[in-house]
Amino acid sequence: MDLDSTIEQVAGRLDAYRKSGDVAELRKAAGLIAGIAVRQIADPEEREQARSTKLGLWLTLLDFIDSNKDPKFDPADMPRARIPVPDTPMKPGFPVRVPEGIADPAVRRKYAEAVAANAEKTRRYRLQKEIRQIDRELTPRAEAYITGQYPKSAKNRKDVDTAVGQFIQDPGRAAHIRSLVAPAER
Repeated sequence: MDLDSTIEQVAGRLDAYRKSGDVAELRKAAGLIAGIAVRQIADPEEREQARSTKLGLWLTLLDFIDSNKDPKFDPADMPRARIPVPDTPMKPGFPVRVPEGIADPAVRRKYAEAVAANAEKTRRYRLQKEIRQIDRELTPRAEAYITGQYPKSAKNRKDVDTAVGQFIQDPGRAAHIRSLVAPAER
């Protein structure tokens, strides 16, 4: 598989995630990136290009994950399992409390709005939990690539620093990735 095709396919997986919210798309993107066999490329210039492209793709994926995290997300602020039907009079013929039996249209509308708001909160909560899980899953894979392909040296630090500046927005993530290739202090 050539690099241009892989770049297009990774972009396609990220776009598919944007549309569906399915983290399996991010796993597929990671699989495509991991499939770039840098060490099997004989030509040194092509190998260096593949190494750099693969780094850029990993960083793009990590930055994409970061950009989908809600900084205000609170895992303790969970959605409700169900919204109870309000204690309000029911229509005739409804001996039990059920949403369609709420007699007052304003109360019924307010209840429907509460149910819809909780459903949206559930959707957002699930997405945030999943994006954090996929981050915990894929970050070590990206870091393993970086530390394996970019041993600590001044040149590798420069290469990674340039790529981080180009692809990573989160300052904490950027500092951590840079630290992976920083030469040991003496």
